[in-house]
Amino acid sequence: MRENCFIDTSVILKIIIENKVELLEGLSKYTLHTSTNVLEETSFKIIITSVLEEMNVERANFFKVKEKFEEGVGGKVIIGRLHILNFLKSRFIVLPVGDAIFDISKEIMKKYRLLSNDALIAATCKHYGIRKIATFDEDFKRVDFLEVVKI
Repeated sequence: MRENCFIDTSVILKIIIENKVELLEGLSKYTLHTSTNVLEETSFKIIITSVLEEMNVERANFFKVKEKFEEGVGGKVIIGRLHILNFLKSRFIVLPVGDAIFDISKEIMKKYRLLSNDALIAATCKHYGIRKIATFDEDFKRVDFLEVVKI
């Protein structure tokens, strides 16, 4: 039986935005899990990145990016990237996140000084007994019950 590994937003974005498909090969020995909040965060970052790329800027005020998105800027790229996300999602076990996990996340946030979404990811791993995480986010190295896998 293959080991379980949680796949974080940072890895999914590298695969989609930077076309680093080889990252999946490095994770092929694992049963990959993610959560609905990771998929939401990934979708949000796909929108922001795609709009900024089409605006040909590295940064912009969030409300300006939102306005441009609503005008259709980056639309085709966003749709293409979201299709890739849906394809990837079909290869993952998507874990539900409920009240119990949210409650655990508050303790993890305090103990490890993680931002709320990262704490929710760590709490999801803890709740489901997942000990490995594929991520480029250095903050997860502070979490003693998670092992960041090298990919």
